[in-house]
Amino acid sequence: MEKLLIVLSLGFIYSAQAKNIKQLDTIYANEIMTMALFFPSDIKQGITGSDNFVFTYNREKKQNLGLLKAVKGNPSNLLVITSDGKVYSFILKYAEFIDNPNRFISVQESIGDVKRVLKKVLETDENQNTGMQVNDSQDLLRKSCESLLKLPKEKYFRKKGRGIILSLKNIKYQDDKVFLQFEIENKSEVRFDFDFLKIFKVNGNQKRNASYQEIQLNPIYVYNKPSRVLPNIKVQMVYVVPKFIISRNEKIEARLQELKTTRKVILIWR
Repeated sequence: MEKLLIVLSLGFIYSAQAKNIKQLDTIYANEIMTMALFFPSDIKQGITGSDNFVFTYNREKKQNLGLLKAVKGNPSNLLVITSDGKVYSFILKYAEFIDNPNRFISVQESIGDVKRVLKKVLETDENQNTGMQVNDSQDLLRKSCESLLKLPKEKYFRKKGRGIILSLKNIKYQDDKVFLQFEIENKSEVRFDFDFLKIFKVNGNQKRNASYQEIQLNPIYVYNKPSRVLPNIKVQMVYVVPKFIISRNEKIEARLQELKTTRKVILIWR
């Protein structure tokens, strides 16, 4: 039977208690009635795996109420993260008639807590309901990068040079990998032709050669690398590098270089 690959949590992972995955409950919805879902805590994030289900909640003023509607189509799933870090996951199915359009969800229905790392892909089967896929293929890395670009920005390191702004928007850890979300913005009137973006782990001061050391963090995977950035345009990209830890005397440098020019930007953070 055909399986649907769904990126869970747009870049989050279960805590250890999620190792014992429980059977997911099913919620039914249709286009006539609005299914009201009341969670124990305010909703921080909610997403459905298919466009034929729509889950809405108040993004401006946090509330514990979410509204679900659907049009006829294949089953899907709903993932909700609440403000207290709890994760709730349900199977979604279309039904022409709904007995009760209101549901109060208990904290015992949570499947785990979230951590600030990227979630691997959850493979959902119509009969099995859920199963974990751990294959670190290029396709899964791509899906993880796509999910990261949809997350709220948590970091904001920024450096500008000659009209080009290089920013670090997010850092996410997944097992032995680190996902770095960069943004390149061209504020100049001249097209920026991308040559490379290199990342280094640096220890010491470059002016003191005896104490200076740098290690290049070669990317495992690069998502959405541009060939050029036009004036007044922003480009988001993700570099996946081996896991690193920064000590007190170390820093990370991202060096952006334009092709066949001296225009470059060096972004440094700790």
